[in-house]
Amino acid sequence: MFSIMKNTYKLEFKLFFRSTSAWIGILVLLVTGFAGLYFGKTFIDKQNRAIEKAAVLQQKNTQNNLEHFGNDIGLFFFHNKFSMANVPQPWAAFANGQRDVNPYLISATMLALEGQIYDTEISNPVSLLFGNMDLSFVFIYLFPLVIIALVYSLIAEERESGIWPLLKSQTNQLSKLIWKKFMVRMVTIYFTSIVLFLAALLFLHLPIDQNLFAVSVIIWLYLAFWFAVSFFVISLSKSSNYNASVLVALWVLLCVVLPASLNLVLTQKYSVPEALQNVINQREGYHEKWDMPKEVTMKPFFEHYPHLKQYPFPADKTFSWFWYYGMQQMGDDQAVESRKSVAEKLKLRQRFTSIAALFLPTVQTQLGINEVAGTDLNAHLAFQEAYRSYHEKTRLQFYPAIFLEHGIETTKVSSTKLEAFTPGTIKDWTRLASLSLLTILFLILTLINLREIQIVK
Repeated sequence: MFSIMKNTYKLEFKLFFRSTSAWIGILVLLVTGFAGLYFGKTFIDKQNRAIEKAAVLQQKNTQNNLEHFGNDIGLFFFHNKFSMANVPQPWAAFANGQRDVNPYLISATMLALEGQIYDTEISNPVSLLFGNMDLSFVFIYLFPLVIIALVYSLIAEERESGIWPLLKSQTNQLSKLIWKKFMVRMVTIYFTSIVLFLAALLFLHLPIDQNLFAVSVIIWLYLAFWFAVSFFVISLSKSSNYNASVLVALWVLLCVVLPASLNLVLTQKYSVPEALQNVINQREGYHEKWDMPKEVTMKPFFEHYPHLKQYPFPADKTFSWFWYYGMQQMGDDQAVESRKSVAEKLKLRQRFTSIAALFLPTVQTQLGINEVAGTDLNAHLAFQEAYRSYHEKTRLQFYPAIFLEHGIETTKVSSTKLEAFTPGTIKDWTRLASLSLLTILFLILTLINLREIQIVK
């Protein structure tokens, strides 16, 4: 029995690989997969080089500022920048995520932070619109197309070529024969995915850990979903043209139309007018203080930092760095509520996307991979919060020397280095449940269809 089954599968594999389209499909996946690895790694390598360069410039610029402004401590910290980098994780080259649109390097002086933290490098908007190609793109968008190309004519081809009556006359287990043909295609696609995973492990130097397991399971479940959908459509026993049209339409719907529609809904439902208001609040909070009595600035400043009252404030001076940095702090303080509103809106967007993704396998898979890679929106928001904490720590470290007008040599600022932020990775296993349920649903519907009389006529 086992020998017969083995020979049957051998025959099916031979018949399958006689098809030119099968080899073309596999070749397309391998070529685009290797290209995705190359472009994804190139993109992350570019960011790593920029971070390394920023670390060198941090030291160099500090030394230059010491030479030019070392005699005035307040002026030195007016110019000197302190940097933090969102260091990409190994899986970031596999899935670039939002690292192309969100800044991965923040450099700011000790002035009002809200006017600096959102600065980013100038990029080509057309390039940002199309995004970067990486291996996750190949798995999410190209693998389903090849699955469709290999599966759409599985039953219809036998009917249209007139072989179906002959098969029916020779066996009463046509459903098993169909499953064997289907399994041959599944094994081929999954073997191709394993080849690309092995290439990713070697080329991207990925560690063999829980992240590898999480990404593999998410992607393989996603591919299983597309196999289940494809098998369901062909089990309807329609023509090959009908199958191809329906499956391609489903691909366009799930991979293009619905994700784009979701983005439009998010933009409308969770618009962020607070972003502009945040800039206005920060600017007004600082600039208007020039025309007000110093007490208007210093009273809330000392309420914010009561421990700084121990340093004498030169109220009789027309200008002092004590007062100036107090005004800068008031700019940030006045923008606190609008800043929190912006962050809350972005979190609501992410939460709404996660809920909608329960019914959108493409979005679900992309979110899951980006979370593991640390390239999603949550990782960026965590990076911003980490820099805010670092900026606050830097202010409190150097405020005393500025307020007491000590020499710059007392601050040991020359030893300041670029700070590194490592994004945390999230493994939301509920995403697996969503993909699994959708896959099982279509498999059940397929089994029901295969039991229908018209399938085996």
